[in-house]
Amino acid sequence: MPIPRVATVDYLNARPLVWGFTHGTRTGSVSLLRGTPARCARQLSAAEVDVALIPSIEYLRIPGLTVLPSMAIASRRQARSVLLVSRVAAAEIRTVALDASSRTSAALLQILLERRSRHRVSYHEVEPQLHRMLEKSDAALLIGDAALQARTEGWKVYDLAAEWHAMTGLPFVFAFWAVRPGAHLPRLSEPFLDSKRQGLARRESIAQEAASELGIAAEDLTEYLHSNIYYDLGEEEIKSLWLFYRLARESGLVEAARELVLHDSGMRTAAGAEWAGAR
Repeated sequence: MPIPRVATVDYLNARPLVWGFTHGTRTGSVSLLRGTPARCARQLSAAEVDVALIPSIEYLRIPGLTVLPSMAIASRRQARSVLLVSRVAAAEIRTVALDASSRTSAALLQILLERRSRHRVSYHEVEPQLHRMLEKSDAALLIGDAALQARTEGWKVYDLAAEWHAMTGLPFVFAFWAVRPGAHLPRLSEPFLDSKRQGLARRESIAQEAASELGIAAEDLTEYLHSNIYYDLGEEEIKSLWLFYRLARESGLVEAARELVLHDSGMRTAAGAEWAGAR
């Protein structure tokens, strides 16, 4: 059987998911490509890869995808790596510069600002350089390593996972593994789950390796990988996804919301009325 082609996000928070493929016992079992969240989604949509770590909103924009179970990049309360940095209070924001790499975070921001800003907000995509972004915009959205590295002193800073939790009481799922339609890859979940297990056991060494690359203390990155980001896709996460998808549809960001279909089993996650009470 051909080696699966896999696209992963080139951010620190994705490294535990792929550690088994890059350093562990699963090395060589997949062909791994790295890029931005937006690029991963484009590659999967074009069938250039078989599996990709995609922004969660892209599940609604690419037909026929299935999802590998029990794995995600999520945050319970504060992500630290998805930030809105603003010159003005949220209620006064009129213009936002979006990190061009972002998809899910951009959609989440639009949902949140619809409820917070007193103005009609306009958005444009740029490269993630904070001070340049703020030269011509009220606020800037930064994600991933750029957000971790950003010097935000003197600005108002909103953590989007924290804002989502304050609004809903739920965690937020930024990304998960998705499989392209037509990819005949039985028992695919097993190697990905194994890679995740190996990576979670080595978060300290992953943080130490990244510290010099990012210019951030290893202790801070270890705390980030242990406390701010987690890697499960369970009942609460699926509940949150359904609410996010519903709100994205209501905001006109996607045409329709739909349930997650799990790869290997073909099972559909529960959705809809039973979650209508999410606050």
